[in-house]
Formats: sequence, C-alpha cells, structure tokens
Amino acid sequence: MRKQSLKLLSYLIISVVLTGCSRLNSLTTIQPGKQFELGGNQNGTFTARLQNVDEVPVTISERRADGKYVALGTFKPGDSQTVRFSSGSAALLDNVSAKPAQLHLVVTGATNLSMRELTN
Repeated sequence: MRKQSLKLLSYLIISVVLTGCSRLNSLTTIQPGKQFELGGNQNGTFTARLQNVDEVPVTISERRADGKYVALGTFKPGDSQTVRFSSGSAALLDNVSAKPAQLHLVVTGATNLSMRELTN
C-alpha cells in the first residue's frame, strides 16, 4: 500500500511540474513589411514577454476573440514588455521597416499556439 501511495504521489508531483512549466522560448525574425501572428483560437490565456533585440521598431496589437483589434504600442530597439492575452486572442507583431526585425519571445500559459508570418 505504501509503495502505491509513493508512486501516486510521484506521478502527481511530475504532473504538476510538467503542467506548471509550459513555456516557449523563441527568437523570432519578422521580415520587412510582414506581420507575425502568435495565437488565436486557443482555449487558454497566455502571457508573452517580448523584447526587441534588433535595430528596427515593431508594433504590437491584439486581435481579440470577438474580432476587435487593440493597439498595444510600439517596441523600439531594446524595449521589452510583458503582455497577457485572453483566451482565443492573438498577438500581432508588425514590421513596417525596410529591414528584418528580431524579437525574443518568452510565452507562458497556453503554449500550444499557432505561429505564422502574414503580409501586412
């Protein structure tokens, strides 16, 4: 009985640790005139820590599940910010410059997110 209890406790600890560690790290390049979409149609919320690690500004907005767009600002080179996105929403990152842009993204929460590059 004690051996079964220890196995069950070990399983629960491993499950909690794996569930609590959902994290995505990405160095993302956005080509000139392109938009990068992160998320949309996911069941849970996610938090993204965004850091502009390049020489060009990147604008960020949120497309909510209801289709409304909310402008969140412009990331100048070196800027970083943490933004929480609601269930079903997407982060939209726009590079309107003539040079590629790079962002370091750390995403927690719902990390089973779609990621794709779109044309502005």
